[in-house]
Amino acid sequence: MLSRRSDGVLVKDSASLRKMIPFIMVGRNEAAVYFEQQLEVEEVLRYLKTKRESGEGPQITFFHVILCSLVRVFGARPELNRFVVGRRLYQRDGLEFSFAVKKSFRDDATMTTVKIRFEADDTIEKVAERIQEAIGVGRGTEQTTSEKEVSVLTRLPRFMLRLILWGQRLLDFYGLLPASLIKPDPMYASMFLANLGSIGLDAPFHHLFEYGTIPFFAVIGRIKKAPVVDQESGEMRVSDVVNIKYTFDERITDGFYCARSLALLESFFQDPSQLEQPPDPEALRERIKDAGLQRLRSKKSS
Repeated sequence: MLSRRSDGVLVKDSASLRKMIPFIMVGRNEAAVYFEQQLEVEEVLRYLKTKRESGEGPQITFFHVILCSLVRVFGARPELNRFVVGRRLYQRDGLEFSFAVKKSFRDDATMTTVKIRFEADDTIEKVAERIQEAIGVGRGTEQTTSEKEVSVLTRLPRFMLRLILWGQRLLDFYGLLPASLIKPDPMYASMFLANLGSIGLDAPFHHLFEYGTIPFFAVIGRIKKAPVVDQESGEMRVSDVVNIKYTFDERITDGFYCARSLALLESFFQDPSQLEQPPDPEALRERIKDAGLQRLRSKKSS
């Protein structure tokens, strides 16, 4: 097996136990951890209202804020951007996020899946532009590369299709799958998102895919009013919140690392205007440190 794939490089300095875990928990769903995060979004809603009223730049939506925040978190926390294939742990090259798009808002409309590559220093306007471009392609009349491939494969006899997929998984296991097959495939990405809040639904937990390399699935629910306890005063108030439910392959990193990463995500919701500028690495490190201390304090006080 090679130490480098077309989409990542082997992590050689991980602890012995972490190297052993993929042999104990072979599949992603066997190693799945489920976590729900409730985020207050009043500052985000105020920010979006201000952006709409200004009429400047591309239209920014709630989904853009979430995705840009995740790009910042994955850029600052590289262990999140790892994956397990062939019982080995790899560091992914680049930040790529996938999500499903309806061709049109009709019950009989087909679904397509888009994958977008981001840069760690993308601003929210750049993220919005990348998303709009990808959605435009996904909702276009012309089939995407993945749709064309699936259309051809599903015309084959079942035994041939099973043989082809077996061969692909074998090449993937040994790190030999060509970049030409990985690059357009939305199942080879850092995270898969489902924005059910856009159609007024709450977020359920979702399984992970054994096919591909995605170690995270995040489902975004609808914005709603909910009682929230102020961590400093202990008083209860009603606030606009959103629930995000994550399914996570715990073979890539530990829970403490993920907890501090989620705290960093929350900090962007407290002040989304910071997403308008490229990230300051030093400021991000300080924010991660502060987030970890705040979580420890809240645990002690409880």
